Formats: sequence, C-alpha cells, structure tokens
Amino acid sequence: MSDIALQIERLTSGTVPAAGNVIFDTIVYSAGNISYDSTTGIITFNEAGRYVFNWIVTTQSSASTNGATFTLSSSQGDLLEGNSPIKTGGVVGVGVIEAVAAPVTVSLVNTSTAPVFYGTDVPVKATLVVIQDDITGAGPTGDTGPTGPTGPTGATGPTGDTGPTGAPGPEGGDTGPPGPTGPTGPTGPTGPTGDTGPTGETGPTGSTGPTGDTGPTGATGPTGTFEPNPFEVFVQAGAVGGDGTQASPFGTIQQGVTAVSPTGTVHVLGGTYPVTASIAVNKAGVTIKGYPNTLIQLQAAVIPFLVTGNGVTIEGLTITSNNPYAVEFIQLGGTNHKLVDNVIFGPPQAGPSTDWVVNRGFLTQANNMTNLIAQNNIFYSLRQAAYLNPNATGYIVDNVVYNTRGFVVDRAVVVLSGNSWGSPENAVDIALLVGTVTGPPYDPLTDLADNNSNASISDQR
Repeated sequence: MSDIALQIERLTSGTVPAAGNVIFDTIVYSAGNISYDSTTGIITFNEAGRYVFNWIVTTQSSASTNGATFTLSSSQGDLLEGNSPIKTGGVVGVGVIEAVAAPVTVSLVNTSTAPVFYGTDVPVKATLVVIQDDITGAGPTGDTGPTGPTGPTGATGPTGDTGPTGAPGPEGGDTGPPGPTGPTGPTGPTGPTGDTGPTGETGPTGSTGPTGDTGPTGATGPTGTFEPNPFEVFVQAGAVGGDGTQASPFGTIQQGVTAVSPTGTVHVLGGTYPVTASIAVNKAGVTIKGYPNTLIQLQAAVIPFLVTGNGVTIEGLTITSNNPYAVEFIQLGGTNHKLVDNVIFGPPQAGPSTDWVVNRGFLTQANNMTNLIAQNNIFYSLRQAAYLNPNATGYIVDNVVYNTRGFVVDRAVVVLSGNSWGSPENAVDIALLVGTVTGPPYDPLTDLADNNSNASISDQR
C-alpha cells in the first residue's frame, strides 16, 4: 500500500464564488509527499503516480443555471466533474488523476454559473479524500524450468585440396650507377657595418608637487521608513499596536475605517470581531472586504455598521449576534452602495415569528438611500431580511432568504429578481406595504412571483 494520503474538511459556513476554489479549513489526515494550502485550496502532489479522489460538498442554495456543479481541476489539464440538479443537498464526486511529472497541483472548483452557499444544518460543509493507488495489475511470474543437456557436437568435415601457387613474375632490369655531383661556386664577401652614433644625455626629472589636504566627510543622513498604504488597510482580530499594514494589522474594524482613505479597502482578515459600538463608515468609495473565517458578532443593542458615506461596498462578511437585538445589522444612507456575498443571520428565537424581536439584515434610511445593489447574500433566522423605507431605489437580486418574514417594501421602488427561499420557509417572502406604488416594478404580481422562485407575496397596498 502507498503512504501518500490526504483528508481535508470545511467546517465553516459561507459561500464559494463562481469559478472559485473550495477552501477546506481543516486537515484531518496527511501523510507522504503531498501538501495542502488552506488559503488557496490547492493540493500539491510532489510525486508522480495515480491518485484516487472522493469528495462531497453540501449545498444550501444557489442561483446557478446549471445546478450545483464542482469540478476537480489539475495543472496538467484534468477536469473531473461532479454535479447535482438539486441545489439544496450535496454534490458528490469521484475520480482518478495520473500525475505524470511532479509537481502537479489540484483544486476543487465551483463551476456553477453563480456562487453556491454551503449547507447550514450540518457541521461538516465539505470533505475531500485523496489516496495514491500504487497497486499494479500484473500477476506473479512463474519459475524458470531447468536447462536441458547440450547435444553432441557433429563430426568435422574433410579439408579440401589447396590449389596450385602461380609462378613468380620476372624481375625488373638493373639500376644504373649515379652521376657525378658538380662543384659548388664561391661565396661573395660581406660588406662592412656602419658605426652607431652616440646616445644623447637624459634630462633631469622635475620634482613632485605637494598633495592637497582631504576635506572632511559629511554627516550620514537619517534612514528612510516605509509608510503604511492608506488605500490598503488590514485588520486582524486581537492584534495590538499595529499600523494597518498586512505585516502589522490594526486590531479592530473601526481602526481600519478611521485610517483608510476614500476609495480605499479595509481588509478584514480571519477571526472573530466582537462589536459593542457602531462602526461609522462615512468615507466615499470605501470597501470593507471580509476574508474566510471572518465572523462579526454583535454583543450589544447597537447598529454594527452605520453607513453614511456614498459608494460604500460591504463584501464577504459573516455577521450575527450573541442575543437577538431589536436593531438592523447594517443601516444605509446615501447613494450607490453595494452589499455582496455576505451571510447575515440571528440567533434562534422561540415561538411564531410575529413575536420575535425585530432584528433585520439591513435597513435603508427613509428618503435618503438611492441606487442600492444587494446581491448574492444569505439572510436567515431574522424577523426581516430587509426593511426598505420610503423612496429607496435599487436592485435586490440573487439573494437566499429563509426562516424570516422576508423583504418588507415600505413605499420603496426596487427591482426584486432572482431571489430564492430556503428551509425553514419564510412566513412571507415579499411584503408590499400600504402606499407602495402599483405598476412596475411590482405588477403584475404573477411576474414578480415567477421572477423570484415562486415567491409568496403579501400585497397590502
């Protein structure tokens, strides 16, 4: 049996983007000449051979048009696909890859047409096992039999007669005597060599002038320093005394927002971030970007993210609370904001949802929020996924919502499309309150329902 094997798991909830790698966060077993990078999701075989794969990815939901599809992709061009037409359940795959010349890299890629949300009701979200198969198919070689005896050597036949030798040819004629050598002529006399003229006297060498004095060496200037980049600021839960660089991050998100320049990015690295005071996001064009294993946990009755600067993006965060609080997790004022690829949920509440604490995924400020895009987010276990106040505009598309009272539209004018509903089902998926406009973008209601996965609609207009 081979000594190369690897088992990896993902235990954290979240999403895997379209064309993104599945990031397994736990190495259960690893042996032999193989390695795994938990930041990129890439497996590296450092030895040629035949490798057998088994994997499963649990799925909660996706807006994909080709079901839930995951493909094992290697650096030498292998593509082994596993898929399921049902986007709530799981995708199983098996396959064999022959690593011809090491190193060879392999990753499990989401080849669905949209992000896929991992299952929420199971502890292990994804598992992959790979083992090198070094068993050959040939049977044992049989024993070689003994060598037989050598047969007798046959008799040598008679030697044939030697033919006659031909007579030698006649010798050539005699060589004549050499002729006499003629006398050498006399050598002529050499002429006389002329006299060499006298060498003139060498003139005296002049004296060397004095060497000038060396001037003093100037003082050495101070050593320069690297300044943090105000457009790329990093935070890491629990860090102390940092300057916001990736090597020395800040310890809180508010420190990062305070330090970042308009249009810059606050990179929220993995960890748990307790929140007991509102984080004021009041700079134009700022992005707050979460990384894998990032958890924002509200621990007081405050609004975690209070957004007032225009053009703010909140992306890739997982946000929850230790208790149900009667606040929204994100409050939005201004224009041109984006909420993308976030997971926002509350702790379980007992009884019917009409009696729950009114906690919400996000809320738009009345008469002060236009052109919002909320896309590819997951909202669950909340009184309301969102409350859209009067005159808000924008697009609410491709989100997954379950165990809530849905999207509440209070005289806002927003496009709802591509949203889907998980389990447990919502009390209502979309509520249109009194005073909300009739006609587009909500009517006819049959089209609104069809465009949102057969949504249940409460029309109170």
